[in-house]
This record gives sequence, C-alpha cells and structure tokens, in this order.
Amino acid sequence: MKIRPPALKHGDTIGVMATSCWLEESDVLAAKSYIESLGYKIYIHPQTLCRHHQSAGTASEKIDALHDLYRNKNIRAIIGARGGNRAITMMNGIDYDLIINNPKIFMGYSDMTILLNGIFARTGMITYHGPLFRELPKRKEMPQILSILSGKEKTIVLTGANIFRSGDAEGTLIGGNLSVFQTLLGTPNLPDMRNAILFIEDVGDHLSRYDRMLGHLKMAGILNKISGLIVGSFTEVEDDKDRPFGFTMEDIIREHTAGLDIPILMNAPFGHGDDLPVFPVGAHVRLSGTTLTLLDTYLS
Repeated sequence: MKIRPPALKHGDTIGVMATSCWLEESDVLAAKSYIESLGYKIYIHPQTLCRHHQSAGTASEKIDALHDLYRNKNIRAIIGARGGNRAITMMNGIDYDLIINNPKIFMGYSDMTILLNGIFARTGMITYHGPLFRELPKRKEMPQILSILSGKEKTIVLTGANIFRSGDAEGTLIGGNLSVFQTLLGTPNLPDMRNAILFIEDVGDHLSRYDRMLGHLKMAGILNKISGLIVGSFTEVEDDKDRPFGFTMEDIIREHTAGLDIPILMNAPFGHGDDLPVFPVGAHVRLSGTTLTLLDTYLS
C-alpha cells in the first residue's frame, strides 16, 4: 500500500538535515535565505553542521536527526543538505513505523538514493528524487520542483532526451544514482521492481564500472522485470588512457537490454549535471515518448 505525503503549501516549514557528507554553514544559510524569500519557513536541524571525518556526524546522530524531523508536527517536508557518502549507515537504525505514522515529503538524490528507495520499499511512502538543499538557490528547476511538491503538476517533460527504443509503458517510478541503487540488491531496501520504470544516472566513475553495475542488475533479474528505462546524464566519466574501454554508454545499454521489449530513453535531462527535475519515487506513471505523466494522486 502506498502512502502519499501531504502536499507542500506556501508558508509550510521545511526541515533540513545532512544524511551524507558534512557541508559549510555558509551553504546552508544561503539556501535558507533563498527558500525563505519564496515564502517558506526553514528549520535547520543542529546535526546538519556536525562533522565526523568526512561524514556529517555519526550514523546515530543522523538517525536521531531524521527521527526528530519526522516527529516534529510543524515540519511538512524534509530535504537532505548535501550528498557524498555514508547514508547507507543509517538504514538499519531507522524507525520505519515512525515514518509511516508521520507522512511528509522527503527529497534528495545521489547518496540519498538508498534512503529514497529504502523508505519507499519499507513503508510504501512516496519519496522525491530531486535537488539537495544547498543547491536550491542555483537550480533553474525551482518552479518545477515546487509545482511537483505542491501537487499542481502532473507531467515531467524530459526535453532533449533521445528515444533509444520506442514504446509506451506504465509502472512504478524507481531509481536514482546507479552505483548507490546497485547496493539495494539482495536487501529489504529494494522496492518491488515488477513493471517498474527505472531511472538511472551517475557521476565520476569508469565506463567499465557502469558496465559491471548494469550487468549486475541484469544477472539479478532486475532488467527483465522493468517496463521502461530512463537513462539520465553520466557526467565526469573516466576511462583508462593507456587501454580505453572502447564501449560507449549507448553500447552498454544496448547490450544489457538486448531482447527486452521496453521503451528506453537516453541522455534524459537529470543527474549530477545542470538538470535535475523532481521525480516522485514510488509514483505510478506513464512513459510516452519523452514525457512522464503521474497517474495516481501521489500527494494527499
């Protein structure tokens, strides 16, 4: 059963915490000032500025912060402060019943992919793959972000995406950062992938490793279950200068999806680059051409 968080309204309070790496206070305050200028209230949880090696505090501090924000009845949405590493250390300590009983918007991407999908898998709560708090002042998608989170917009147009394999599909929108998503396999944090429309993106890794990750999804039977695939931007891709991998991302997708009768988009405008519209993880959607239509009432 899906749980639909209440829509974001003008004047609502948005809570902020850091699930991954630490960040500078100046970044937090700049984003706070910007979002407040749009008519929303911001609560910065004290954990947001913690530091423990590269991490924004310990796993326990992060889990406590998440629980604090879910318990706080005044907070209507939670946005991760930044990405990086170590959100995975939170997974076994989260009180999922607390989340079920306190539905609210939860948004982020990159390292937060494990939280977005894990929370949906464990609770049925729709989550939101979208920009991190510190990035919001620079995101041109702010009108789309607010329209989606407020429940006013029902379509996501992926302008510039290439139709790699044509067709229409319906299913549950699932995905995020490929290297993080891969870690969900074999755990209770992986959503049901039957008829899922899988979206993936990544940054700063080798083509050979993306090939291995997609090969893993194929061997695990994930790609045989999905009804559609949306491939976003793969930025800052590395390669071996002395012995180039040779295969392109298109080659990799073509090989690992051979024989699958599903629509596939390539170079869709989302990821770690300049484009990042909000995708509701867990929403029932239709993919037709380069447009995603949200079919269920995913916000209450």
